[in-house]
Amino acid sequence: MFHLVRRVPRNASLLVTLIALIVVAPIVSVERSWFIVELLFDMILLAGVYSVGPTRHRSVFLVLTGITLATRWGELLSGAMGLDVSALALTVIWVCYAVSIIVVHLFQRRNVDVDAITGAVVVYLLVAVAFAMLFQLVEITRPGAFSGLEVTAADSRSEFSNSMIYYSLVCITTMGYGDIVPTGALARPLSVLEGVFGQLYLAVMIARLVGIHSARSRQNER
Repeated sequence: MFHLVRRVPRNASLLVTLIALIVVAPIVSVERSWFIVELLFDMILLAGVYSVGPTRHRSVFLVLTGITLATRWGELLSGAMGLDVSALALTVIWVCYAVSIIVVHLFQRRNVDVDAITGAVVVYLLVAVAFAMLFQLVEITRPGAFSGLEVTAADSRSEFSNSMIYYSLVCITTMGYGDIVPTGALARPLSVLEGVFGQLYLAVMIARLVGIHSARSRQNER
């Protein structure tokens, strides 16, 4: 059993939970959505610990994960606005830390396998989640920074979170539907920055993976 678990790509569990957050969270019933969305975020945090693996960053990452989990649940159970902002900020820090560790690991690899590919996709989706958290922070601290939102954080925390994740994915993929529009002085540059990152990341990472694969293929032919 444990032998089979070890054969599962390290980033696969994190990829599955990220996809679940994107797909499942918006379609669950409103009454239970806050609970399900939070559980999905918790699963992402725990899967991230496994994805990071036994590196020198693991102890710090475990502590940060524990603090982030405690703050998120403290905010949900107490409803304190200060904890809401703190939970979002800590989640952004956690995501940025996880992304940096995975990216360094990807650029240290000399072969392309399933784990490398899933890791590249995970980074892309994690960045989208990080920007979604930033957009929530901007809207909460500066109400009206986005137009077209059907609900605000005060109306429904889970629906507001889902809307920001949706908007973040629209930005990073540069689809630009235009149903949610940044109008604030900080919301606009953040949206543009995410769109630029999405394009550059795909170009650089695909070129990196293709280059490694080509080099390995030439070595095997010799």
